Amino acid sequence: MTRKNLADLNKRLVVSSIAVGVLALLLAFSLSFYVQMVFVLLVAALAGVGVWEYAQLARAKDLEPAVKSMVTVAVLEVFAIFAAHKLFVFYEMPVIVIAVGALVFFLSHFKDRSAAIFHVAVEFFGVCYVAVPLGFMLAILYPMSTSGMPWDGRWWLVYLILVTKVTDVGAYFVGRIWGRIKLAPSLSPKKTVEGAIAGFVCAIVCSVFMSFISGFAPFTTFDLPFFAAVILGMCIGVAGQVGDLAESLLKRDAVVKDSNVLPGIGGVLDMVDSLLLTAPIVYFYLKL
Repeated sequence: MTRKNLADLNKRLVVSSIAVGVLALLLAFSLSFYVQMVFVLLVAALAGVGVWEYAQLARAKDLEPAVKSMVTVAVLEVFAIFAAHKLFVFYEMPVIVIAVGALVFFLSHFKDRSAAIFHVAVEFFGVCYVAVPLGFMLAILYPMSTSGMPWDGRWWLVYLILVTKVTDVGAYFVGRIWGRIKLAPSLSPKKTVEGAIAGFVCAIVCSVFMSFISGFAPFTTFDLPFFAAVILGMCIGVAGQVGDLAESLLKRDAVVKDSNVLPGIGGVLDMVDSLLLTAPIVYFYLKL
């Protein structure tokens, strides 16, 4: 590992440690009404910035998406998903926001129809790619039970983030130390098959470990049977790495290294890329 890579790793570790500390503090008090509002605003802000970063990737491809409309719809979609899981009367609100958003995207190009197909597709996909999965994370944290009563989803959110990030860490270090066979050299030259296998195994091990915790700790709303833990771990182990490569695909097509220039993390998309595909897995597991 070069000195530059080591310095970059140290910077990422510092930023990640601060982020983990803030997240742990918010989770500890997440059932408070005021902290709930902070969480919603934080996730909505992440969605807005993430969609803005995605729009900049599109601009690098000589497209001119309706950025303000995209950010607005993304933020509203996060609020809608949160509201839908707090009050049954708002249950259809996320679909309504997406439908209205699609209408707005079409209207945005009525005056200038050049490359309209590409623009509308880019705008609609950007909201679905970034905002919906981030909204699902709020739905995991503040789910609604089948009886219509809210319950505590903090450990499920911890599970999602922990297993996803353990996948990333396992793949990163094993790939750097022992990796030889390139996984997807055109997308991410440093990712290896050995690292991908390690990340997959780490996801399963971490998921099973969380299952063990759920059986012995008094977390009444965190119930994860062993078999389900193995299946979920396998799904997250694959989806997390695909999510990472998917964002790399977008960046390589736009010929940029990071989605933003935020110190220590690059961009919001760089930080949540794997979660964008793993959050729906945990969300729909809980729904089913």
